[in-house]
Amino acid sequence: MEEEWSLLVRDTDLSLMGLVEEDTALEAVERHLELGAWKVTVPADSPSAELLRAGAGILLLDGDGNTLLSGPRRPLERDADGEDDTLTINGVTDTAAALARTCWPDPATLIPGGSGATQADAHFITSGPAETVMRTLIDVNAGPSALAERRTPNLVLPATQGRGASVTAKVRFDVLLESLWGIAETAGLGFRVIQRGADLVWEVYETTDRAAEVRFSTGLGTLGSYTYKVTPPEVTDAVVGIGGEDTSRRFYRFTRRDPLWPGLVVEEFLDQRNVDPAADPADDDYVDPDEAAAQAADERLTEGAGKASVEFEPIATDAIRWGRDYWLGDTVTAETEIGDVTDVIREVTYTRSPDEGPRIIPSIGDAQDSPAIYKRVGQLRRDVNRLQTRR
Repeated sequence: MEEEWSLLVRDTDLSLMGLVEEDTALEAVERHLELGAWKVTVPADSPSAELLRAGAGILLLDGDGNTLLSGPRRPLERDADGEDDTLTINGVTDTAAALARTCWPDPATLIPGGSGATQADAHFITSGPAETVMRTLIDVNAGPSALAERRTPNLVLPATQGRGASVTAKVRFDVLLESLWGIAETAGLGFRVIQRGADLVWEVYETTDRAAEVRFSTGLGTLGSYTYKVTPPEVTDAVVGIGGEDTSRRFYRFTRRDPLWPGLVVEEFLDQRNVDPAADPADDDYVDPDEAAAQAADERLTEGAGKASVEFEPIATDAIRWGRDYWLGDTVTAETEIGDVTDVIREVTYTRSPDEGPRIIPSIGDAQDSPAIYKRVGQLRRDVNRLQTRR
């Protein structure tokens, strides 16, 4: 069991109002490059209910006073079943709320109502290390350099450390968060917005492959209860058709078999007739047909691969502790009866109840029951930095 946590309520100015002490259920989910959320239930006639009604958001602190998660509240819910009368407050993380913007092509020019106006630039383009590019996109659309009415109050952007490979972002009314997720994923980075004092601070973290040293197993005494889900791949063999018509088309075949489903073969055809294999490499818009076919196949085989996900309760030891030795985005290994599952920590769930106390439950691999908005993120990320001509 984890050390006792503190659940604090804040007001609209991010000032702390008090401590929630009578919660009967708490669940807070922080996700790597996806939206996070939280929910807390208290007796409807308790002091904590009064506090939550008056407040504007929460902070969840661990036993050492570190902020695990923070975010604003959403509309109230009231449950009454005759005996138990409870109040449930829902909310999102500060990441989801603070960066809810689109990327304007000319973020320095106000877009008015009524008569409207044009934008001086067709796209907003910025290049540099991935962290720097992300910071720039946030700064001009939600940060201190944004138009006054678009700024997120109290948002602080620390100086960039220049992490990640060099990238170019070319955006035109793209959703800011989706653009940031795409850049971060390609650069091996993650980020979140978290309350620190009276500020909402944008924090960037590097993802690390810790599969060899961070292992969870009953034998090592690091794995408590766990659940896993496995689904077969949607496609294992992709045939890509490039350009032309009928017998003049060029075809490529790519295979990616799943070790958990060794006998399964699922074929699929991918049409890439927009790529002309006879085009002149000297042309400005030339696309190498071999590379285009390989890219199309890789994207589909990755998207349609078999899914193995594990939710588990780690047992903290002197050698392995959440937040110190591993974090969101890191790759770790969980030993299960279906074998080792090595994958990225996509989310962590913090729960607390009177019966079980505080619990930390990381999840590795792709969630099997993700909402539709998360399932389409993969495609949206592949569109990052591609020309958006119809907006």
